[in-house]
Amino acid sequence: MKHRYIYYDNAINEKDCDDLINQYKDQMFEKGEVRVEGKALADQARKANIIWIEQNSFVARAVLSYIQEANQYFKVNLARVHEPAQLTKYDKIGDKYDWHIDDISYKDDEPSIRSLSAIVQLSKPENYSGCELQLFNGEQELEVLPIKKQGSIIVFRSYEWHRVTELISGERYSLILWGHGQR
Repeated sequence: MKHRYIYYDNAINEKDCDDLINQYKDQMFEKGEVRVEGKALADQARKANIIWIEQNSFVARAVLSYIQEANQYFKVNLARVHEPAQLTKYDKIGDKYDWHIDDISYKDDEPSIRSLSAIVQLSKPENYSGCELQLFNGEQELEVLPIKKQGSIIVFRSYEWHRVTELISGERYSLILWGHGQR
């Protein structure tokens, strides 16, 4: 059976990860929302703060190249990147993002299909506990993912069910980008 994700260790160097965190950590983050058909839900499924970053940042551009490289394996018809990168901050005990899929986004109320999701681990693993990224597709056992090391990237199909478990201590930053197109 094929793997459900592609993993890159040491994809982004630690200094670039730290610089990105330091550049945005004191900015005004907004509460992350759960959206269904473009409408935000009042839901406890997501407890995290986010800020949107334009794709022209060095790290975002690097992640886009990893999405393209991973697509040699996934063979998805990628049309474009439709939205900015999402910097996510988990900094309160209990912050989490329950089971969800990333397959549709709404920009200006126009739906777009997210085909591939890429997550960059920006924080050092010793700076937090909990906040584990997990994949589950309903057919396989819960999969323990290798993404822990600062600067590592994981790319998977956006329709895969995934979650981030509750933060136990510290704070975790991650950067998420999506390749849009078809499945």
